Amino acid sequence: MSKCVFCRIAEKEDNAVVVYDDSSFLAFMDKYPANPGHVLLIPKKHYRGITTMPVDEVGRLYSIAAILARAVKRAIGADGVNLGQSDGRAASQEIFHAHVHVLPRFSGDAPAGRWPRRKEIAEGELRRMGELIRREVQNLPKRLK
Repeated sequence: MSKCVFCRIAEKEDNAVVVYDDSSFLAFMDKYPANPGHVLLIPKKHYRGITTMPVDEVGRLYSIAAILARAVKRAIGADGVNLGQSDGRAASQEIFHAHVHVLPRFSGDAPAGRWPRRKEIAEGELRRMGELIRREVQNLPKRLK
């Protein structure tokens, strides 16, 4: 059985613009962002979804998501942030490796309050935004981490 794309990224077999990395979790820029600054947070260990993860790991996943939300909002100058997670095909999960979307939001960025449409973004811009977010994560006070 072949590895999923997120496992390949976690194992450094595929490239990604990484903004957070520890022994258990990895966050990287979404190549097809709904908005500039869209980040994906994954556990490095493969879990099909959060309902298959140990509860304490789900808690840590969301603790890191909160750190990333603060960093993304500051780095990108967003008006708000959505955290999104889908578990299972019926919930619109497309990549079957647990992950959380950290999506910066801007006033008026999508009609009817839905998520904005995905966009293509140049690699250089993705790297530039990733560096801004990475710096914000590093600069957050330790008490917030």
